[in-house]
Amino acid sequence: MKFKNLIYKKLGKTICGDEGPGLYLSGPMLVDFFGELGFDDKYDRGFPTRYMYAEEKAKTLIENNKFNELINELLAPIRYLDAEGTPIQVMNYINSFLEIESYKIIELKNGKYSIAKINGSAVSVSKEELNVLSSEFLNEQVDKCNRKISEKDFYGAITNARSMVEEVLLSIEKEITGQRGENNGDMSKLYKRVSKLISFDAGKQGLATPLKQILSGLNSIVIGVASLRTKASDSHAPEYKPDKHHAVLAVNCAMTFTSFIIGSYNYQRSKSE
Repeated sequence: MKFKNLIYKKLGKTICGDEGPGLYLSGPMLVDFFGELGFDDKYDRGFPTRYMYAEEKAKTLIENNKFNELINELLAPIRYLDAEGTPIQVMNYINSFLEIESYKIIELKNGKYSIAKINGSAVSVSKEELNVLSSEFLNEQVDKCNRKISEKDFYGAITNARSMVEEVLLSIEKEITGQRGENNGDMSKLYKRVSKLISFDAGKQGLATPLKQILSGLNSIVIGVASLRTKASDSHAPEYKPDKHHAVLAVNCAMTFTSFIIGSYNYQRSKSE
């Protein structure tokens, strides 16, 4: 993930408290802050201007795909116990300039935050849906799918689309049975196993015809995404080079499947409760 230099500068000034509703962090406080994120700096003579130091560290983290870690450290509620500003105010301020790059920070159900692509090529899965399963890996796959399409890494986007479908199936299985079942990479077999647990049987008596067609189509989506990943992703020697619309199709199918199956599972769970 990369941004324009102006975004890094704005972010650096926000982190150190020179702009926006965030907390003022002195040089030593900034060293402590970034120390929590893996850096081992010392505050001594020759220390750079505060916002330039914060800008450099933020850029390093973001370009190493650690934006979520940075945001969650910056917006940790404990930092704002005696402050006038709030984490949400800081989040909204950062979003005001992140949206220039078609990204925004979203608050997750578990009190954490995640960076998300907006106005992108793929349909979205809401934070509420993702947190039904509380899967950090699943959140990462959604972010990677959108990011890789924007970066024109179509092989990678297809791989992550497949991983997202696989993870949501395994996560639902664990929610219901208490354990993740065996997974040998056979997506069709995995889907059939999980579909029985959540009553996704297209042949079930009493189902309306449109619902039967949708349920039959879900199996086709699973098989199709898995096959496309094998033939055109970065996990195998590709048989053909995918274009953007191929990757967008795979990601949209995976996200639509993810949204529908989590929503259905959540509905069934609420009925049983």
